[in-house]
Amino acid sequence: MEKIMEFDSVELSVDGREVVILDQTLLPLDEKFVTLTTAEDAFDAIRLLKVRGAPAIGIAAASVLAMCMNRFSGDDSAPFEREFVRVKDLLCSARPTAVNLKWALERMERRYREYCRTCGNTTSISTDELRRALTQEARDIKREDISMCESIAENGLTLLKPGCGILTHCNAGHLAVSRFGTALAPVYLAQQRGYAPRVFADETRPLLQGARLTAYELMKAGVDTTLICDNMASLVMSRGEVDAVMVGCDRVAANGDVANKIGTGGLAILARYYGIPFYVLGPSSTIDMNCPTGRDIIIEERPAYEVTDMHYLQPRAPLGVKVYNPAFDITPAALVTALVTDKGIFRR
Repeated sequence: MEKIMEFDSVELSVDGREVVILDQTLLPLDEKFVTLTTAEDAFDAIRLLKVRGAPAIGIAAASVLAMCMNRFSGDDSAPFEREFVRVKDLLCSARPTAVNLKWALERMERRYREYCRTCGNTTSISTDELRRALTQEARDIKREDISMCESIAENGLTLLKPGCGILTHCNAGHLAVSRFGTALAPVYLAQQRGYAPRVFADETRPLLQGARLTAYELMKAGVDTTLICDNMASLVMSRGEVDAVMVGCDRVAANGDVANKIGTGGLAILARYYGIPFYVLGPSSTIDMNCPTGRDIIIEERPAYEVTDMHYLQPRAPLGVKVYNPAFDITPAALVTALVTDKGIFRR
């Protein structure tokens, strides 16, 4: 599968001492790359959504953890481990809903512990070798994510037909992962193979990630793209414009319930009413077998200004009005036609 854009949203430098991200808060007007050199910078970047998308957050966190240890000056094993744990815990607290963040950091810790076990005791640990092991693990996480996205693209393409209309919500494309995307990966592959797909992108309140990010990257790839407001989906579906709904996921519970950007659950209800298949696409790492149901998923709440002020020159709501601003909702497994992963397509 060809590369969609000339850049990746997250990149660990060749020497492993810097992590470069595309600041997604400035898109689509400004393509600005930010260099992260501290754990605190990375925490802010993840929390403020400069880097976002469940897989991309995990890749960024793993890369930053490796970067911080490469920049740590001490060679004594005890301070080295304290710094490793401090950075890991800080990054893990940045976003509570997306499982990939915790998954990637725990994988980095496993690699750390495995190396220590092979040494037999802490006094024989070479921090230089440990740094190299952690750096390679972070690079492997990104490489495997690229491979997973390619597999998702191939699996998802089997659900599409030439000229199909696809409705998507939020951003689950190139910007949200290491490369290609999850929900948009089959779209890009379809475009490359001459299917000429038509995509309706919800603007996706409250952060407008569909308008700012999905429309931006689809148009860069030459995909026929129509932006619609979130409350227009029912009309578009009723007119027969949508053959499939394809969305990403931040976490899938063990029973198949899905956490994704707020508004996803409403689309699933509409799709069921109009008889349109509703597909959730994501890497297998997004499935959390330790989370029984969607009710057990923590729903992150965002600041009120993202609804009242963020996209306007002046406030568009009464001063002091109460605002409920959850970042995600839960789509019951019963409304999901199929879960499309790198391991295959799973139906209820």
